[in-house]
Amino acid sequence: MNILVENQEQKEEFMTLWTQIAYERKYQVTTLAENSEAYLLKDKTNRSVGTIEFVPCDANLLAIDDLVDISKETRILQNLKYSYQVRKMGVTKEFGSKAILLDLLKLAAMHAKNNQVRFYVSYLEHNHYVKLTEKFKFRIEKVGEEVMVGNKKFVPALIDVEDAIENTQGYPIYIKPIAYLVKGSKKVKAFFA
Repeated sequence: MNILVENQEQKEEFMTLWTQIAYERKYQVTTLAENSEAYLLKDKTNRSVGTIEFVPCDANLLAIDDLVDISKETRILQNLKYSYQVRKMGVTKEFGSKAILLDLLKLAAMHAKNNQVRFYVSYLEHNHYVKLTEKFKFRIEKVGEEVMVGNKKFVPALIDVEDAIENTQGYPIYIKPIAYLVKGSKKVKAFFA
């Protein structure tokens, strides 16, 4: 289950949880963007276990140094209205599991479908990038040089949503329904009930 952050109390809960996740994973803590769509990921007992923030790409963001440099990425510049930065995506170490990862991916898929997203860009921790591209076979394009933040390496990455939902060959069986969800396939309604 996930909750759209809409009021001050939810923003505070989001930032408290994100600060905990960032501390555990040695990530940078930044505030929520004014125009972002932020979500709290809840477990079955309604406990907050994860966060994700979607920030619309905007020409005014091109100079901000904590975002992936999209200033030369023509695919995004031509589709700004349908492109988003993914930030503050994480779960607490206590709840890190494949099931929670799938919940985050489902949330991103629903966001993509509801907002007609064409591209997502994000910094991915190097081992997460490797896991997503090698284990889950996602076609995630590296769009720049890796950067070091503290002692961790991050990969600037672009996900072409259309390509991800149209070319599912190689995806593990439990990932394919997420792509079908965005396509609108009726086969997977029960998977997301």
